[in-house]
Amino acid sequence: MNSGTTKRRQLPKLYACATKLSLENLRNKALFGLDLLDAKGIRRIKVPLHECIILELRESGYAESSSYLQDLIYDNVQLLEEDELGIVVDLRKRPDYLNHIYPILQRAEREHDKGDSKKETLHLLGLALFFADREKGILWLAEKLFLAAIAVASQYLIDGGRQKACCKYRYAKFLLDKFPAIDEEPFNILTEVRDTSIGKDWLLHEDTEPDINPKETVFRVTAIQLHRVLINNARKYRPTDAAKAERLSRLAERRAKDAEDTDKEAEAIIEIGICQLVMNNLNSAQKTFERALQIHQKSNNIEGLCETKMHLAAVMQRLGAHEIAAKLLTEMGMLAMDNGLRRQLGRALHLLGELHLRREKPELGTQHLTEAFMCFMGFGFNVIKSELEAPQAEGPEKNSKMLSAICSPETSEIFEEEAEQSRLMAAISAGQELMASYFNLLRESRTCAIAKMKTIEWKLDKRGWWNFRRDHNYLPCPCPAHNRTPLDVLRIKQQEEKEATIVSTLDMHDDVGRMVSAQDIMKLRSSYLAGFT
Repeated sequence: MNSGTTKRRQLPKLYACATKLSLENLRNKALFGLDLLDAKGIRRIKVPLHECIILELRESGYAESSSYLQDLIYDNVQLLEEDELGIVVDLRKRPDYLNHIYPILQRAEREHDKGDSKKETLHLLGLALFFADREKGILWLAEKLFLAAIAVASQYLIDGGRQKACCKYRYAKFLLDKFPAIDEEPFNILTEVRDTSIGKDWLLHEDTEPDINPKETVFRVTAIQLHRVLINNARKYRPTDAAKAERLSRLAERRAKDAEDTDKEAEAIIEIGICQLVMNNLNSAQKTFERALQIHQKSNNIEGLCETKMHLAAVMQRLGAHEIAAKLLTEMGMLAMDNGLRRQLGRALHLLGELHLRREKPELGTQHLTEAFMCFMGFGFNVIKSELEAPQAEGPEKNSKMLSAICSPETSEIFEEEAEQSRLMAAISAGQELMASYFNLLRESRTCAIAKMKTIEWKLDKRGWWNFRRDHNYLPCPCPAHNRTPLDVLRIKQQEEKEATIVSTLDMHDDVGRMVSAQDIMKLRSSYLAGFT
């Protein structure tokens, strides 16, 4: 190997041996770089964090906070032993939660020692609201903190019971939001809060609370939550006890009036109308829905207008006024289309399709139900303008104008349940549409050989009689519609064979284009031979 092209390997740089003084300096630098640990810090390293916090609170003089946190840990252990699904959060393994709890408990105990029950309540309430927004496994802690805040607020009566009412409202709303199946207890709590806040202008939020609507009163928000519970119960009892559901809906209407919320009032009125419709009290249901329609028209609530027109159309259909029902559904579809409400538009199309199907117009029903399916699925589709403007019109000439789609398949939500219902109803409507033609086919088969052949093919091979097939032209048929003898069939075959021969002969391509006749071929051949002479 050429020594000029290679490099000699360099030895690593040698350092002087470390002296005793350099080692001492290195040790001192390492010691000064370490974090200083006191007795609490050393204990937090060796002992679990929850035990350290309990001891620290007791050593700092916060005996009640220490005992309360110890009780929470004990309750948590009991819940963990009973938890078979592994949902409950182990508070001992969540240092973020523990570090958030104990300073607030300290502040609450300081306010307790000062005798300020209001601030103590606010600290506990804020801690409860913090855990109410966390995962499901920590909701047990939020409930205990709500109850503790209510217990402390019960001792603060200077404001006439406002603080206690606020805490009870928050607790009831927490139960409704997190445990909607259990509504009896929150309903009783909300009723108690409403009774105590009647005629009082208690504000729900404190002056220091940043909130969207700081002027919200306890009476109003309690009425809204009571309306919510009553409406849910009315919908639950409606299939089995419509009269009870109507009574609950009327109570919900009163609570909405207490809250001065027109949309909630209209929602309760619509529920009353639905109950009356279930009980077949059609005239009362019509008046009820018309009242809700007037409320939504004043507030210009488009979704409410669509829903009300849909229910009113159902009443008109039950009364036999099919034209008015079709007009209401058409107006509903136009409103939904103009405002980009795809679900409401799909419902209008679906109900229009069902209405046409009941009126024995399956050709229109299939069309509307298919469009409803495409609308619910979010496909780009076209709504027939002429049909929306004149739903009684028939015939393909009325379906020429189209409107652009109101949704794009990339960003649209898919309503699977509604789409499946529309798909099934469209299949039924298409079957009904073919059923009439099948009966006509059976009647024609008495005199028409082609109709008889279609019937045989459908019975044997399930070939659709609605599809055109070329081989049916070769069947002799004496009926007035076809009037073909066997000789006519022979002539048809000969004519088709002749046309096929001419087409195959003339189906040639060259640089000058397609040849259309034998004279063109002769001209091309003579000009080609002339080039060699």
